[in-house]
Amino acid sequence: MKKKVYGFKPSELTDTLKSLKNNDLDLFWKTARNNPKEAAPCLKTLIDNETADSYFCFDASSLLIRLDSTDTYLPTVIKGLKKCELNDLQLSTYLEICFYLNYRKQDITELATKLISVPDAKIFLSNHFLTLNAIDASIFLFNNMSAETAEKTLISAISSGNSTAKHNAAVLLNLMATDNGDQFLNSLIERKQLEDFTIQFIMKDRKTFIIKPKGSKSRSEILESLNDVPYNFEKEFFGFAGNKELTGSACKMLDKQDLDKIRIARQKTTPGLSDEALHEYFALTTILMTVRDKKESK
Repeated sequence: MKKKVYGFKPSELTDTLKSLKNNDLDLFWKTARNNPKEAAPCLKTLIDNETADSYFCFDASSLLIRLDSTDTYLPTVIKGLKKCELNDLQLSTYLEICFYLNYRKQDITELATKLISVPDAKIFLSNHFLTLNAIDASIFLFNNMSAETAEKTLISAISSGNSTAKHNAAVLLNLMATDNGDQFLNSLIERKQLEDFTIQFIMKDRKTFIIKPKGSKSRSEILESLNDVPYNFEKEFFGFAGNKELTGSACKMLDKQDLDKIRIARQKTTPGLSDEALHEYFALTTILMTVRDKKESK
């Protein structure tokens, strides 16, 4: 059945052929879903053995992860996605699968690097009518990794990735706002080993995310709010994003000893794929960068 259904690139199909092919794909998926115990090991074998059909590896991995209720086949899903060429695929589905794999504590570092390596990537999240670029989309992946893993992966992409990966990884590493990451970036900037537009992007972000600390909220209120990120409906706390008084107060009242608390709170900002999550991530990034700048100016 696989030979009949797959062996094509979606971008090369006419509208008529796409319609016919969709019928074949629907039948393939329906057959697998009606027979999950038999289909799952079969898909595993097909993915393991496939060497050329990028779209099959993507589609089969997308199907297999839906059939797998025990996480048994998650390594195979990752293997399939590693074989994919992303230029011809639905990046929204790719992002959703990677996000889920990350949530299930799987190693998605190579998959995340593939995403930030796609030139002019556009990821449309239909549930939120939101179009993301590769940097914004990848925040959902890197923010849910450990800081050490994310930092190491981004430094590797800057050092050995394509030009798109180098730029995107440098911007993401800058947003992480770690001592090691900043030291690495500053060294590259000083030696002009990043493209001019990448350096300009980083410098603009550093200027944008560092604000004048002002606000009247108390330190205890700020710490309670950090603990409640991303929200606490019972307390009517809806996050830092859009709340200039709360964000400014955090920048004013927090200091060096609170950096870990800010990082822990920021890591909680992306429990799902949404524009609200991104806004909260950027609000916590503002606090983090401003407090770090305050610390460094002492």
